[in-house]
Amino acid sequence: MTPDWEGYLKMGFNTAIFYDIENLLRGYSFTQETASNLSLAEIVNAIRKVKVVDQIAMQRAYANWSDPRLAIMRGEINELGIEPMQVFGFGREPSKNAADIQLAIDAVDLAHVRPGLQVFVIVSGDGGFSALAKKLHEYGKTVVGCAYKTAASRIFQAVCDEFVLISEPDNEDLSTLRPEMGSILRDKDLTDPRNLKLRTKVRPLEQPFIWEKVLQKTHELLRFYEENSASRADLSDKGIVLSAFQEAFKYLVPGFDTMQIGFPKVVEFLQWATCGTNYCVVRRADSQPVLALRTAANRIGEILPEIELREVHSAEVYGLVLSARPPSLRLPSPEEIRNVAVWLSHTRPVERGLGAIIEDAVSQMSDQVSTESVKRCILALIVAGAFLRQPEGLPIAEQVLTLRSDLLAYEAIIKCLRDFVSQKIRDALGDVKEGILDLLVPAFV
Repeated sequence: MTPDWEGYLKMGFNTAIFYDIENLLRGYSFTQETASNLSLAEIVNAIRKVKVVDQIAMQRAYANWSDPRLAIMRGEINELGIEPMQVFGFGREPSKNAADIQLAIDAVDLAHVRPGLQVFVIVSGDGGFSALAKKLHEYGKTVVGCAYKTAASRIFQAVCDEFVLISEPDNEDLSTLRPEMGSILRDKDLTDPRNLKLRTKVRPLEQPFIWEKVLQKTHELLRFYEENSASRADLSDKGIVLSAFQEAFKYLVPGFDTMQIGFPKVVEFLQWATCGTNYCVVRRADSQPVLALRTAANRIGEILPEIELREVHSAEVYGLVLSARPPSLRLPSPEEIRNVAVWLSHTRPVERGLGAIIEDAVSQMSDQVSTESVKRCILALIVAGAFLRQPEGLPIAEQVLTLRSDLLAYEAIIKCLRDFVSQKIRDALGDVKEGILDLLVPAFV
């Protein structure tokens, strides 16, 4: 049925959104985890907050949708009313920019044939779309850009009327301090010029590690940076990148994991550790977080807010452990997990593809669980070992999945996930509180 465009426009449907999926997945060589963690629903919610956006009249997503790795996204785009635009030149083919070209052609065409569309949202960080934005301006249209903070072209940002910056699903700027990355460092592992004098100036902390002593040692390191000629200028000029701090911290507190005090990410740990000091964490214009002196912070970039010490055994920290530590888990609510487990116990998928399982679950539970929640739950169960996967060695999207024969009842399926989640948290924190775990995964008894 042909849409009633005049009726739509009278009701305020003034916005068209175009998604460059290749850009969101950062090229053709994306991992299954990246596709799984990409949430178009979160992007749409961020776009809706822009004042010029009224009602969304149409959405189009450009990709090679025949790629099996994208099967996991089919349910979500259907639920959000996004029209999948097939582009066979996506990625490996010589026409690598086919998606960009088709998106630009469609946007200009719609500016002509649907004059009531006033707001064009381009979800991509590609600087090449700056030319499209200028052309749309010639037609009197408002252009909103949307891209990852770390991948947004400055030129594209400059020509857009509004720009929405979103966080990446697995942002490398928010790397973690993990003992498995190299527990006890030797002197020769201090390679950054700003850290070379540490071994003669600051003594490493000895175990057992108490958070108050870890904080004191961190402040000692910060003072070392300010007093050391190799790093003092950086604190006032461009900041000290967190990889340098991470190298020094691992030398001074060997084997310590910041997760033990509730911080899975080094940037968050520093936002806490610098509270009430002469130092702070600043996000530069290139989106990289750095250490800086508070007196110079405004010249370097945006000061990130201070963070209070967290209660380690809390739903918030447990969730951070699950999402920050590979394999990454982003769980839906306990009630949604229970609903999916009940559905799986009744349908018992045998040799089905991931996309097919998700589509079946959504179609049969549309009033109970969203597509995003079904996707997260199924992926969590796959990681937890609830499914047999064949053939081995291939990405999940290219495998056939069979629910384990010993997981007959939904309680057994939940127990499988709960045991895995419990062990993952215990490995990070040393202990797990069952009452807090109940807030993430339903009890199976």
